[in-house]
Amino acid sequence: MSDLLKGKVAVVTGSTGELGEVIARKLATAGASVVVCGRNHALGEKIVEEIGSANGVACYLPADVSIADQCVSLIDQTVERFGSIDILVNNAAHLGSFLFEELQADDWDSVFATNTRGPAFLCKAAIPHMKARGEGSIVNIGTTMVYRNGPGSIDRLAYVASKGALLTLTKAFARALAPEQIRSNWITVGWIATRGELDYRGETEDQLLERARETLPMGRLEKPEEVADSVLYLASEQSSHVTGCELNISGGLHV
Repeated sequence: MSDLLKGKVAVVTGSTGELGEVIARKLATAGASVVVCGRNHALGEKIVEEIGSANGVACYLPADVSIADQCVSLIDQTVERFGSIDILVNNAAHLGSFLFEELQADDWDSVFATNTRGPAFLCKAAIPHMKARGEGSIVNIGTTMVYRNGPGSIDRLAYVASKGALLTLTKAFARALAPEQIRSNWITVGWIATRGELDYRGETEDQLLERARETLPMGRLEKPEEVADSVLYLASEQSSHVTGCELNISGGLHV
């Protein structure tokens, strides 16, 4: 445990997913009171129990961030439970992997609802509380795919477009909220062997690791812990003068 985030309250969306869980645990270890958020109730309660066993503070609040009312309710419940919100990590994501020729309007809308509209309404609900505190940190989890386009990008078009919109939101909030000492930053995440990525590619972790050694500039996949460390930096006072940043931790995948 450390005191880097002592007295702070953090919401991590999608933290019943693999990457979000690691982020939530990292922030709790740094002393923040953490809201674990997602749709997997059993896993959410398990994560909270384990954080508590490690002398951290956390609670589980179920929410589907693709539904605007649930975004508002999540922030309201956080403030009711802990008295404030200081850190918002928009990690929940919908990969939206559809064959382009089969893409439907509902598919497009569902991806944007999670990846763009959800973070926008979460920020809308959280910002007044951050203003009242005189500070705050918004951290948006991004992707290299908004900068580069491989052969399969067309089948993730909705995902890429929605994340590109999230990057624009990141910068808009950064400029607008700087006078309020509320910071808004983006992390350019590289290639991580999460369960979702393995399922999407139909590969084992060993197969993905072998391909990574051959194709990635640093010869390895990114670790969820490296993303969590980056979130901790942007959430803490160590980055007190950093806003509108695109923190590139992709190991050379995006240069």
